[in-house]
Amino acid sequence: MSRKTENKKPNIKLYLIFAAAVIVIFGVYRIVLNAVEEGLIAPVCYTALMWLYLILAGAGFIAVVTLNRGFSGRVPTADELPSAWNHVEKTRYIEAAEKRRRTAKYFLVPTVAFLFVFIYEIIELYYFPAISDWLASF
Repeated sequence: MSRKTENKKPNIKLYLIFAAAVIVIFGVYRIVLNAVEEGLIAPVCYTALMWLYLILAGAGFIAVVTLNRGFSGRVPTADELPSAWNHVEKTRYIEAAEKRRRTAKYFLVPTVAFLFVFIYEIIELYYFPAISDWLASF
């Protein structure tokens, strides 16, 4: 293990932002779902919310991939950049790549939160009834 990964501290601020995003996004989902089940709002609102979540998750994914310039998320070193570039151009590119990588983290947070909602929805629709039927058979 390298020295860089041994001394790396967890980003508490990012974890708190992630927890807040999951609470808000999942909370809105449950509020709308409960309102539809109680007949307070039309079922089309739930459908619209899920489509909105799907679009936002897709946009977040595209933003993360674009900002990271692919899936690596690694900032290139000066030696990996074209030799035709001078030192100033290489420095500017590396600084911009670092900034993009830091920005991509904050787009990834709501994207993963939206994915949690979709995973929960699939589990709730398909697995909860099967488990309750299985438990009722005892």
